[in-house]
Amino acid sequence: MKRNTLKQNIFNHIMVNGSKETSEKTFFKSLKSIQKDLLKKNFEEILKVSLINSSPTVYMKRIQRKRKRTTEFPFLLKSKARISYGIKLLVHSARKNLQNSFYKILKTELINSSKKKSSSFKRKTDIHKEVFLKKKFANFRWF
Repeated sequence: MKRNTLKQNIFNHIMVNGSKETSEKTFFKSLKSIQKDLLKKNFEEILKVSLINSSPTVYMKRIQRKRKRTTEFPFLLKSKARISYGIKLLVHSARKNLQNSFYKILKTELINSSKKKSSSFKRKTDIHKEVFLKKKFANFRWF
Protein backbone atom coordinates (compact mmCIF):
# COMPACT_ATOMS: atom_id res chain seq x y z
CA MET A 1 0.00 0.00 0.00
CA LYS A 2 1.27 3.45 -0.79
CA ARG A 3 2.55 5.67 1.97
CA ASN A 4 -0.06 8.42 1.53
CA THR A 5 -3.00 6.04 1.44
CA LEU A 6 -1.67 4.24 4.52
CA LYS A 7 -1.45 7.56 6.37
CA GLN A 8 -4.95 8.52 5.29
CA ASN A 9 -6.28 5.13 6.36
CA ILE A 10 -4.68 5.52 9.81
CA PHE A 11 -6.04 9.06 10.15
CA ASN A 12 -9.53 7.92 9.22
CA HIS A 13 -9.51 5.16 11.82
CA ILE A 14 -8.24 7.49 14.55
CA MET A 15 -10.62 10.30 13.60
CA VAL A 16 -13.51 11.04 15.98
CA ASN A 17 -16.38 13.42 15.12
CA GLY A 18 -14.80 14.42 11.81
CA SER A 19 -11.75 16.21 13.23
CA LYS A 20 -8.96 15.07 10.95
CA GLU A 21 -6.48 17.63 12.27
CA THR A 22 -6.57 16.20 15.76
CA SER A 23 -6.16 12.65 14.45
CA GLU A 24 -3.09 13.76 12.48
CA LYS A 25 -1.66 15.52 15.53
CA THR A 26 -2.15 12.54 17.83
CA PHE A 27 -0.66 10.10 15.34
CA PHE A 28 2.41 12.23 14.65
CA LYS A 29 2.81 12.93 18.36
CA SER A 30 2.84 9.22 19.10
CA LEU A 31 5.41 8.63 16.33
CA LYS A 32 7.64 11.39 17.73
CA SER A 33 7.43 9.89 21.21
CA ILE A 34 8.39 6.49 19.75
CA GLN A 35 11.46 8.13 18.21
CA LYS A 36 12.41 9.73 21.53
CA ASP A 37 11.90 6.59 23.59
CA LEU A 38 13.70 4.16 21.31
CA LEU A 39 16.33 6.67 20.14
CA LYS A 40 15.82 5.65 16.52
CA LYS A 41 15.07 7.88 13.59
CA ASN A 42 13.42 5.04 11.69
CA PHE A 43 9.96 4.73 13.20
CA GLU A 44 8.61 3.37 9.91
CA GLU A 45 10.01 -0.10 10.63
CA ILE A 46 8.22 -0.22 13.97
CA LEU A 47 4.99 0.90 12.30
CA LYS A 48 5.32 -1.72 9.54
CA VAL A 49 6.11 -4.56 11.93
CA SER A 50 3.27 -3.61 14.28
CA LEU A 51 0.81 -3.46 11.36
CA ILE A 52 1.98 -6.84 10.08
CA ASN A 53 1.72 -8.40 13.54
CA SER A 54 -1.76 -7.04 14.21
CA SER A 55 -3.37 -7.58 10.80
CA PRO A 56 -5.39 -10.81 10.41
CA THR A 57 -5.20 -12.83 7.20
CA VAL A 58 -8.65 -14.38 7.59
CA TYR A 59 -11.88 -13.05 9.04
CA MET A 60 -15.36 -14.20 10.01
CA LYS A 61 -18.29 -12.81 8.07
CA ARG A 62 -21.80 -12.96 9.49
CA ILE A 63 -24.60 -13.63 7.06
CA GLN A 64 -28.25 -13.56 7.93
CA ARG A 65 -30.14 -16.56 6.68
CA LYS A 66 -33.79 -17.52 6.88
CA ARG A 67 -35.83 -16.34 9.84
CA LYS A 68 -33.16 -14.16 11.40
CA ARG A 69 -30.71 -17.03 11.85
CA THR A 70 -27.16 -15.80 11.32
CA THR A 71 -24.23 -17.96 10.40
CA GLU A 72 -20.54 -17.13 10.33
CA PHE A 73 -18.26 -18.06 7.45
CA PRO A 74 -14.47 -17.70 7.32
CA PHE A 75 -12.94 -15.94 4.33
CA LEU A 76 -9.51 -14.72 3.26
CA LEU A 77 -8.77 -11.01 3.25
CA LYS A 78 -7.04 -9.12 0.46
CA SER A 79 -3.98 -7.03 1.29
CA LYS A 80 -5.80 -3.69 1.60
CA ALA A 81 -8.44 -5.20 3.86
CA ARG A 82 -5.75 -6.86 5.99
CA ILE A 83 -4.05 -3.55 6.59
CA SER A 84 -7.34 -1.84 7.31
CA TYR A 85 -8.36 -4.50 9.84
CA GLY A 86 -4.90 -4.31 11.40
CA ILE A 87 -5.20 -0.55 11.87
CA LYS A 88 -8.69 -1.01 13.23
CA LEU A 89 -7.50 -3.56 15.80
CA LEU A 90 -4.64 -1.29 16.89
CA VAL A 91 -6.83 1.78 17.32
CA HIS A 92 -9.69 -0.02 19.05
CA SER A 93 -7.38 -1.73 21.52
CA ALA A 94 -5.78 1.65 22.26
CA ARG A 95 -9.20 3.26 22.76
CA LYS A 96 -10.27 0.65 25.30
CA ASN A 97 -7.57 1.72 27.72
CA LEU A 98 -7.94 5.49 28.09
CA GLN A 99 -6.12 6.11 31.38
CA ASN A 100 -3.53 8.46 29.89
CA SER A 101 -3.70 10.60 26.79
CA PHE A 102 -4.47 8.75 23.57
CA TYR A 103 -1.12 9.30 21.89
CA LYS A 104 0.75 7.64 24.77
CA ILE A 105 -1.51 4.63 24.67
CA LEU A 106 -1.19 4.42 20.87
CA LYS A 107 2.59 4.61 21.24
CA THR A 108 2.70 1.73 23.72
CA GLU A 109 0.28 -0.27 21.58
CA LEU A 110 2.49 0.17 18.49
CA ILE A 111 5.64 -0.78 20.38
CA ASN A 112 4.02 -3.79 22.07
CA SER A 113 2.49 -4.92 18.80
CA SER A 114 5.90 -4.87 17.14
CA LYS A 115 7.09 -7.14 19.99
CA LYS A 116 3.96 -9.38 19.74
CA LYS A 117 2.76 -8.51 23.25
CA SER A 118 -0.18 -6.18 22.65
CA SER A 119 -3.90 -6.75 23.00
CA SER A 120 -4.38 -6.24 19.25
CA PHE A 121 -2.00 -9.15 18.57
CA LYS A 122 -3.96 -11.28 21.06
CA ARG A 123 -7.20 -10.33 19.31
CA LYS A 124 -5.67 -11.36 15.98
CA THR A 125 -4.73 -14.77 17.35
CA ASP A 126 -8.25 -15.15 18.79
CA ILE A 127 -9.72 -14.40 15.35
CA HIS A 128 -7.45 -17.00 13.76
CA LYS A 129 -8.43 -19.61 16.37
CA GLU A 130 -12.12 -18.88 15.78
CA VAL A 131 -11.69 -19.19 12.02
CA PHE A 132 -9.80 -22.45 12.43
CA LEU A 133 -12.70 -23.87 14.44
CA LYS A 134 -15.24 -22.85 11.76
CA LYS A 135 -13.15 -23.83 8.75
CA LYS A 136 -15.52 -26.67 7.84
CA PHE A 137 -18.03 -24.01 6.72
CA ALA A 138 -15.55 -22.32 4.38
CA ASN A 139 -16.92 -24.07 1.26
CA PHE A 140 -20.57 -23.11 1.87
CA ARG A 141 -20.32 -19.45 0.93
CA TRP A 142 -22.73 -17.94 -1.56
CA PHE A 143 -21.96 -14.24 -1.24
